[in-house]
This record gives sequence, C-alpha cells and structure tokens, in this order.
Amino acid sequence: MGQEEPVTDAIDYFVREEKIKKRGNVQLSLALKTLEDVSKSKGLSADDIIALTDVAASGRHGDELSCKLIKCLIPASVFPDRAVVMVFSYTCASIASTKVQAMLLRLLIAVYDYVEKKETMQKLGYLLFCLIENSILTPYICHLLYNLTRKEDVRLFRVRKLLELQTRIGIQPYLSGLLSVYKLYFPNLVSIEIPSTRKQFFPSSDKYWYAVIRNVQERNQAAETSHMRSSLELSEKLRAAGGLQGIPPSKRRKIDPIPYVHSSNSTLTVKLSSRLKAMLEEKPIPFVQIPDIDTLLKNPEKVELPSQMGAALRSPVLQYLMSYSADPVMTRRFSFWLQDTLSNELLDCSHSAASFPRIESFLEKLIQFTEFIQEGIPVVDKVLFRYLQIWNGLDFRQQVLRLVTRCRLYPFSVLLENILEPLRKLFVRTSVFIKCQIIMCLTQLLRNYAAVEIPRYNLKYPDSKPCVSVFEDDIGMFDALSTVIKLIQYVDRLVSVGLSLDNNHSLLLHFTLTFNEMVSVMHTQYGLPFVYLPSRHVIRALLTDNAMGPARVCGVINSYKKNCQKLKEDSVSSEIDIPAYCKKETIHSLNVLILDLCDTLWRRRAFTHGRIDSHFNFEDGLLDIEANDCLSLYLHQAFLPFSLLFLKETQPKERIGHPKGIKEVRDTFMEFLERENISEVKEFILNTITRYRNSTGTHQQTAEISTRYRNSTGT
Repeated sequence: MGQEEPVTDAIDYFVREEKIKKRGNVQLSLALKTLEDVSKSKGLSADDIIALTDVAASGRHGDELSCKLIKCLIPASVFPDRAVVMVFSYTCASIASTKVQAMLLRLLIAVYDYVEKKETMQKLGYLLFCLIENSILTPYICHLLYNLTRKEDVRLFRVRKLLELQTRIGIQPYLSGLLSVYKLYFPNLVSIEIPSTRKQFFPSSDKYWYAVIRNVQERNQAAETSHMRSSLELSEKLRAAGGLQGIPPSKRRKIDPIPYVHSSNSTLTVKLSSRLKAMLEEKPIPFVQIPDIDTLLKNPEKVELPSQMGAALRSPVLQYLMSYSADPVMTRRFSFWLQDTLSNELLDCSHSAASFPRIESFLEKLIQFTEFIQEGIPVVDKVLFRYLQIWNGLDFRQQVLRLVTRCRLYPFSVLLENILEPLRKLFVRTSVFIKCQIIMCLTQLLRNYAAVEIPRYNLKYPDSKPCVSVFEDDIGMFDALSTVIKLIQYVDRLVSVGLSLDNNHSLLLHFTLTFNEMVSVMHTQYGLPFVYLPSRHVIRALLTDNAMGPARVCGVINSYKKNCQKLKEDSVSSEIDIPAYCKKETIHSLNVLILDLCDTLWRRRAFTHGRIDSHFNFEDGLLDIEANDCLSLYLHQAFLPFSLLFLKETQPKERIGHPKGIKEVRDTFMEFLERENISEVKEFILNTITRYRNSTGTHQQTAEISTRYRNSTGT
C-alpha cells in the first residue's frame, strides 16, 4: 500500500490540475519522477493508464509534459482497450498537437503486442488513413496499418492515395512497407516493385522504450511465477490445462512470443461490390475451425488465415498448409513477422535471466519448423548473419548452431564473411568441447548443402525454373559446387588448426573423422561429381593410442577408394570443370594414403618404404629400423590391448608369448578384431593387399592356423 500511494497521488495531481506551472514547480518534478520510476520498475495498472491517457492525449498541460506522460504509459500486464479508443479519438479529432499525435501513435506501436483486444484496433485503425498526408504522422500511421491490415482493408482508392503520395514525396520505406502488404493480398492493384527486406520499412528510434516495456513485463511475470522453476513450466501447465485459453494476450506474450492460432475475425463492416466480394471469397472458413489435416485438404483455398502467421510455429496443421500451398502471401507474412520477432529477441534487447527460457523455447520451435519443411528460411539467415558478428559463443549456442546447419546455399564469399569467419574466431579461443560443436555444425551444414541445397539449386538454374520450395529467395547464379569444395577445404584447415591447438584431443579427433567420413561419401550418396581428400591431418588419427583412430582411418580410406572408383566409372563427372579441384591430384593423394597405411599396419615398413611423397618420410638415420614394427597391426599402441587379449584367448596361460608371434596368424587376429567391432582394418586389407586377398584361405584353413598357434610355445 505504501508503494501505491505515491503513484496514485502523482496521477491525481496530473488529472486534478487544470493548468500546471512548469518553471520552478517542485511538486511537478516530484510527481513526474515518481511516475517515471514506478512505470519503469513495475508498470501501471489499466485504470491508471486510462486516466493518464485522457490527460496526455488532450494536451492540456502542453506538448512537452504530455509527451513525458505518454512515455510513462507502460502497462504492468495489458494495455486497456478503452485507452486505445481514446488514442484514436484524440488523434483523429486533431485535438492535440501533431507532436502529441505522433507520440500517441508511437505508443500504440510500442505496446501493440500487449493490447487487450486487437479487434478494436483493427476496427478503428483505418480511421487514421485520413491523416496519411501529414508528413510527421505518415511513418507511424503506415507502421500501425502495416500491422493491422486485413484482406478486406485493401481498397483501390487507398492504393491510389499511397502511390500518389509516393510520387509527390518520393520513394519512402514506410510507404513501401504498407504497399508491400497490399501487394501480397492483391498483386494486380500494386504494380511497383517492393523491396523484400523488412528492416528497410520501419526503422525505429524507440528501441529503449521497447526494451523498458519488455523488461517490465518480464519482471512482473517472473514475480507471478516465482513458485515455478521457469516460465516454460508455466507454459506447459497452462497448455495442458486448456491451451492457455482465457489467459490475457500480454501474459501469453511474456511466456512465449509465438502467437496462438485464431482467425482474423475479418467480418466485413462495409457494403462491398459483387466484384470485390468475389475477390474476397464470400464464405471463408476460419482457420480455428480446421481440426485436422483431412479437413484442411478438403478446401485449402477457402481457409481464412490467422491474423498472425507466426502461429505456424505452434500449429502443425498451419505448417502443413504452408508447405502444401507454398502461398507467397503466407510465406511473406510469416517472414515479416519472423524477422521482426527474431531481431527483437536476439539483436534489439539485452538478455536478462528471465528472458533466456522464452528465447530458447522460441528458437527450438523455429528449429522444429525448419526441420519439418526441410529447408532454411532466408530471413533467419539474414538475422543470423548479424547476430554471429556480435555473438559471445555462449548464449543459445545449441540453437544458434542448429540454425546455422540449415543455412541456405550462398556464394562462398558471403558464407565466409557472415558465418565461417565468426565461427573461426570462436573456434580458436574456446575449449575443445565447443570446437567439437562447431565442427559438427559445419559437418551438418555441408550435408545439408549436398543433400538439399545443391539439388534445389540445380533444379532452378540455369533455366530459372520454378523450384519446390516454401520460401523462395533468388540470389542469382553462381558456382555452387565451388562453394561446397571451398567449404570442405576451409573446414579441413580449421580442424588441422584445432588438432594442433589441443594436442590431437581424442574427442576432437572423433568429430574430425566424422567430417571426413561424410566428405568421403559425397559422390556415392549425394551424387556430387568430385571426391575431395583431407589434408595430412587425417594421418594423426593413425598415431593415437585409441583403437578408434586407426580403425576409422581405415574405414575412411575404404570409403574414399570406393568413391574414386565410382567417380572413374562415371563418364559425366569428367566433363564438369570445378575450380579449385584437381582429379589427378586427388587420386595421387589417395594412393599415397593407401600405401602409407599398408606399409604401416601390414608390411612393417612405415619408415623404410623409400617413397618421397609419403606422410612418414624421414631422413635416413633419424629412426631405427626396428621402429617399423612399432606401428604394425599387432604392436601398434592402440591395438596392444587387443593383442594381449588375443594371446590370452588362444594360448595357455603358462605359454603366452610376445605379441610379435601374432605376425604368423594376422588373418586370425583380424577376425578377432572384427569380433571386437573393429572390422574396418580387415576390410581395408582385403580391398588393398591383392596378394593377401588372393591367398586368404577358407574359414577351416584359418581355424587350423589358429590351432597350430595355440599349440606353439610362442616366441
């Protein structure tokens, strides 16, 4: 009660006084200071907002004081419907000055998401169109009408008025923004070209005001739900109890920025011509009346879309409608909402502890949507490009990296500047765990390019054919295969740096080999006309003390060998010229890797092979000749535990000898490794050592050799 009395007295002071002295008025300063502090800390109640709106909108205390009072109209929960009516009444009647009118419109834009009933704003919104020629009010009127416009609001005389105004004052972003909505509904009425970037339409100077309103809402919600673990738990409980029905929209917004599905409630309030009725469809089906997909597919063209297309992130049925029809009106409206919301959540506000669960939930739903439609969203890429430049690598890391994996295909220069370089800067200064996440992200991005983006690009270009895509984004022709090749080269160099920085860490080595495994099958699995071999860092895995390393290296080389053979058989691939790729050099590098593995694991000539191009090329005398054996299959530090286990199983306890004795029964030892789920080595030897492949006996012969070895005394 003690906190409510000062703000009540302050509001009564402004309401009661007919004329307030400005200069040297201590009571005015104290009342205004109290009002500002309370509104910024916990917001104002609905009754207080209504009382102050009447005072401020009338302008009876002067423009400067009225604008300060309007800035204090921060709702604690919802912005009352009656205050909205007052704002429209005072603005359209031109009772207040133009400066106060502009502040009132800015207020409606700032609290738009927290208005108690949007239907009132939709019914009264186009009363503002009579003021469209006021140069000061036009940007705010266009912004507000941009949010409120429905299909039946698009009238030919309004389009003509905007085009006439644009001809007189020149092309303005706010006029283009409102015309873009008109063009979405009726392309035949607006023939001019409209820029597609939402940020160009309505640049705002009230970001601090928006942030204050959002912080007040979040603090109040946190206080209301302090008995719960997070606002997400509240969302789930309310959803289970009835889908958040009956909860004020402002509280829903604080819990989750994604709107709920409801029809646009577009009941016609004016008499229309028969022609316009036919254009608008006389009996649309509100989307809220669509219970399932079967009902949707019966009359998809008659479905009345919800007033907020952002509800698609929450409604599976609406997602099916978007992917089924690929209607540009739906996708553009969704893109406008998504870019605005995503920018506000990630870029235009400071993240508080209370906001993290809400933003994470929003990003998770966005990721689920992109997985459903199996493609990236262009506006998400644009926001990510900006966010990665200022990202600290900690906030929402899992969600951000998953969104990066669905990034669209761009020229490599665009990809390098906006995604790869920010990730590289993060990569070199973070822990090995985050390095692994980044490598996995880039591996998934490469898979997305190979499996989804390259086929979509090839369908569209060079003939500019319509492509099966929910979100179309024409970025022009470029060498798509070169982008993929350069991306592989970039990641290949990046993992080399990472392995050097972290001393060949086993976890990072695992993700490096995962990347190489994916690259090795790009021709056979995805049909790309090239095979790119990794740099020398792959040989590092051969020197680890973990059997996973050399075994997976053998598997990777096996996969590369199969792909190169398939590529050689494919006559079409030889006709494709890809910059930064040399087929002969690839085959030569593969042969070097195969020979090095054979000399190391099988022939026991790791350092005495006599080849200049080997990865193990050392000057004579630097290594003892006995070092050749240390990397052989049965003496390798990674396979020694298996060698000892093999000896224990095949030799009596008193006759267990040195692992060198396994040299005589290497084929049996490889079967033992296969039993231990290390089958890549045997497959590699069978596919590369011709003499071994031709001389390998039957299972019965192998058993006889094993029996003789069991009966031997060892070495």
